[in-house]
Amino acid sequence: MNPHAALDAAAIAALRPDGPRLGVLGDPVAHSLSPQMHSAAIAALASSSPEIGRLRYLRLHVKADELGAALRSLHAAGFIGLNLTVPHKVAALGLVTSLSPEARRAGSVNTLVRVEAGWEGRTTDGPGFLEALKESSGAGAAGRPVVILGAGGAARAVAAACLDAGCASLLIANRDEAKAAAVAAGLDDGRARATALSAALRPPPGAVIVNCTVLGLKAEDASPLAREALRSDHFIFDTTYGPSESRLLREARAAGAAGCDGRPMLRWQGALAFRIWTGILPPSGPMRDAIGEKPLP
Repeated sequence: MNPHAALDAAAIAALRPDGPRLGVLGDPVAHSLSPQMHSAAIAALASSSPEIGRLRYLRLHVKADELGAALRSLHAAGFIGLNLTVPHKVAALGLVTSLSPEARRAGSVNTLVRVEAGWEGRTTDGPGFLEALKESSGAGAAGRPVVILGAGGAARAVAAACLDAGCASLLIANRDEAKAAAVAAGLDDGRARATALSAALRPPPGAVIVNCTVLGLKAEDASPLAREALRSDHFIFDTTYGPSESRLLREARAAGAAGCDGRPMLRWQGALAFRIWTGILPPSGPMRDAIGEKPLP
């Protein structure tokens, strides 16, 4: 049996307490590398921390209308922490007993911590993105124009983090412009603006472009930006990842721009969540290897 096979809603409802467990909830979730990454971190720390060595990290396939019931079942089964991915990061705001200031500011939750009454909602997406951006581009968000493609949970967290880090400007582009406008308004910062995500979009010179849409999960996906929009002085941060490079990153490279996929952010947000759950920041090497993250040149 595949140790990382996903449990569906019925299997989740049947779970009973069986030692300390963690998991990732999403729809889709089969592509997620979080189980391999966290399992590698657990294995690396097991010899020095038997308590951490007892942890198990599961893949949980939960549809949007199943989230509330799944969270109740996982709490009853004794799970100590959870990660949330698409489409649950915003919906979870109304299902937790409390929110960290960062999650409230971002309007998004990607990490849950077990408390007696239910779940505390936190976010490591924004801090994880900033750490990954520094590693991958050699600089943070301070003083740089940032363009975010998409307006979902990850986009909200990244937007809030970039503003707090001192970005020069922030443009949120989404196919549904009204949704982008709502996110920008919620950030309550004069640097944040919204626009439609269309073929006419042209990010400014020197921009950090962050793809927070789902385009890029599959090799055949179109790029969310027109090829003509990309410049050699852009840095492209594609938060998706898959077995092959996304079209956005391929076209960015052809335009002379540097960039990275979502693996560095995945590793950093996961490591920060792991520290929230256990008090220990796990070593990066085993996590990099587990998710197939290529070393920086």
